[in-house]
Amino acid sequence: MQKRSAVETYRWGFASVPGVLFFYAQELDLEVEDIGVLSSLFYALQQSRPLYQTGISTGQVMQACPFLTKQKLSRKLTRLEERGIISLDKSKKSFTERLIFIEPLLDKLDQLLRRDHPQMAAVQDKDEKNDQLLQQYQARIMELESELEEEKKTQLAVDMGSHSNGNYKKVADFISKKTGNLLSVKMANELRRWLEEMAFTPEFLLCMLELCFERNIYNPREISRIARDLKEYNVNTVEGLELYFNNYAEPGKKAEASLDQFDPDVAEFGQFTGIDMNAVARKKVYYKWRYDWGFSHAMIMKAGEIMCQRTKNGGLEYMDSVLNNWMIKEIRRVEDAEKEFQQFKKRGKGEKKSASQPTRKTPATEYEIYVPPSSLEERKSKV
Repeated sequence: MQKRSAVETYRWGFASVPGVLFFYAQELDLEVEDIGVLSSLFYALQQSRPLYQTGISTGQVMQACPFLTKQKLSRKLTRLEERGIISLDKSKKSFTERLIFIEPLLDKLDQLLRRDHPQMAAVQDKDEKNDQLLQQYQARIMELESELEEEKKTQLAVDMGSHSNGNYKKVADFISKKTGNLLSVKMANELRRWLEEMAFTPEFLLCMLELCFERNIYNPREISRIARDLKEYNVNTVEGLELYFNNYAEPGKKAEASLDQFDPDVAEFGQFTGIDMNAVARKKVYYKWRYDWGFSHAMIMKAGEIMCQRTKNGGLEYMDSVLNNWMIKEIRRVEDAEKEFQQFKKRGKGEKKSASQPTRKTPATEYEIYVPPSSLEERKSKV
């Protein structure tokens, strides 16, 4: 096959000139040379794919149409701009970098087509009205959102001025006095979180901060970590604060295992029964009742209450026997445990009255008074 130059000719494509230009050339006051220049603009537009921005540079036009000199192109563009056919961006000093916009021509053609085709104009007018309404609604929404934001800011300022600002100043003054420095930006931001997001009272914060400063804890992030723990575990008393700080907030003391983490249920149980629950082995016993045997915290507290009522020096061993008895009898509610305990006390009174009758061992006999082995040895030595 012979190679023909005509193939290359067709590969370059053709300049697409809107035929409507010839029809409305007289009304637009266009000459033949004007249409030729507009053809070069359209051809340059075709060669600038992909079109990622509006406007065609004069350099692109001169590159696509080398027959146009700089002077001739400048003169023709000035004429078209004066007639409102195109618009020029003359902000660039270099002529080849100036942008040419054909949007004014398209607007004029759109107006002429609407005039001569009323049906098209009606549809387009309807679309334009819808677009205008949509723009108005969007502008109104933005305006309302802005007003709402301003109202929120005003209300927040009023609230801060009425009560929160006083609470903030009280705690801020305390921190400055204790640290001997002005409040840092980080500490100020964290203080607002403690008061607003966590909803701590200033009195509670003063107690918490006092305990932190006693332990040389001054880092705002570290104090916030403690505040989150107190909020999560619902610690809201001075006793709870002291218990938390004494066991879980000492400087350099980090939990290495889950059993070392602060557990409010275990802490409450230890405080209620007087048993020191800091030891890992004792926590394991509690968790055996709680998770292996499936007793609720309320049931464990009930067993602790019975242990305190029935013994003087009892401990986890006595409670273990009580809870084991309940597990055998399938007692899982506090009401049922209380009922069973009352029945046991009645049986105990009945057995004292009828001492001659033989006694039978039942699971309830596990409620015997607990006597430590050390006390038994002392009594034997006295006999």
